[in-house]
Amino acid sequence: MNGESQHSLIQDFCNKQFSAVIEARVKDIISHYNESPDTYVFVEGPRWSTLGFEKISAGWNGYVDSPIKVKDIRFVEGPKGRVTKNMAWIGHIINMIVDINGVEKEIRFRGTFVIGKNNDGGWKIEHEHFSQPAPDPYGTGDWLPKGE
Repeated sequence: MNGESQHSLIQDFCNKQFSAVIEARVKDIISHYNESPDTYVFVEGPRWSTLGFEKISAGWNGYVDSPIKVKDIRFVEGPKGRVTKNMAWIGHIINMIVDINGVEKEIRFRGTFVIGKNNDGGWKIEHEHFSQPAPDPYGTGDWLPKGE
């Protein structure tokens, strides 16, 4: 797959998933996940993780019924990634604009999709990770010198 078609797959996958989230089309959201008990998600919320398609489906149903209404998702960085014959990763930083009980809020997340190609040639999420950096987990500040 050449660079242009890789970028197209990466962008299209994100656009489809994010538009389904914005429009709260839960069946479409869930359809992007591999229906496996091994599909593994690190959610951006108070839970550490969700393991298995059934629990991921239940989580998305709860999310779209929650007070959180996603209004827009804007890329800050990316999406970037790499596509191989049967697997790809997609990384990005997004600003998500949400309405929570009538109050609009903008939240920045880093996200990664690891997607696998199914027998029908479609791509499904095998692993997803959305989070924010921890303020200073080691208590030492950033180890990368300033300006780099």
